[in-house]
Amino acid sequence: MLVSRRYRRHFQIVLLVLFLAFLYYVFSVQVGPPRLHAADRTIVDDTYNSAVQKREEKELVVASLVGDDTSWLDEHLDTWTKNIYIVNNGSAPLTVPVNKGREAMPFLTYLIDRYDTLPDVSIFIHSLRYQWHNEDPMYDGLPVLKRLRLESVRKRGYVALRCSWIMGCPAELHPLHPRDGDDDRSLNEQSYGRAFRHLFPGEPVPEIVGAHCSSQFAVSRERVRARPKAQYQKIRDWLLETELHDQISGRIIEYMWHMIFGMPPVDCQDAGECFCEAFGLCNLTCTREACEKTYRLPQYATIPQGWPEIGPGANGWPERGWAD
Repeated sequence: MLVSRRYRRHFQIVLLVLFLAFLYYVFSVQVGPPRLHAADRTIVDDTYNSAVQKREEKELVVASLVGDDTSWLDEHLDTWTKNIYIVNNGSAPLTVPVNKGREAMPFLTYLIDRYDTLPDVSIFIHSLRYQWHNEDPMYDGLPVLKRLRLESVRKRGYVALRCSWIMGCPAELHPLHPRDGDDDRSLNEQSYGRAFRHLFPGEPVPEIVGAHCSSQFAVSRERVRARPKAQYQKIRDWLLETELHDQISGRIIEYMWHMIFGMPPVDCQDAGECFCEAFGLCNLTCTREACEKTYRLPQYATIPQGWPEIGPGANGWPERGWAD
């Protein structure tokens, strides 16, 4: 009888030990953190790195028309994220509500649609590689993009893709004292004040507006979000509803971008400082308004077909190597 009791007690102790061991296995091994193979760890790390890169990335915002050759972007900037808006194709992956206001419409559409998912820096450009206003000796937009220093954009908030003062600086418009004429500049000046009052009620209409021409610029996420999304919607609604010709309405916004993004009415940085800080081109020979061997204002606004293989040195266009 005593032996039987001792046996049962011993058996119960063994069962208890086995049960406790089972519980330890269940809660410590199976319920605890899963053990990852090396490949699994790589996936987790890659996901984290991608998230970090996504927060810090740059994106291009491109205003284009059907038929524009944008292949240069993929050929030379294959790692850049691109948002190519085709403004006159309603079935394009990226398009606009109505093709009005020139490049302002796709740029505003991007700002509205991507307001909550903006990259660190957004760079707004026209679609063609060679354009008369590109700040390059041969009017090539590619070196401009490759040289752009993102840290300068983050620091300044807004950076125009031009530094020379010719065309826009130091005083492009006098909204309070508009000229009496029917040229584009006068018509823009005559309509600017009324548009400004509508878009920014309570803010004084600037006496002088000076900024680099041509609506190509880079802006930080923080500077975009310094204004509410509703502000960009209001500006786009004005573009959609205005009876002004596109040449005028688009140009009004062209000379508002810098103020929209928090810069003063006259935003004309010293050219040498601009080239050095924004593009890393330092130690140039400069005046306040321009630097040598960087840009020549052409006689015509349309780049010759086949440029730069065809056209340099003819009809007033600069020769190849003129800035060497």
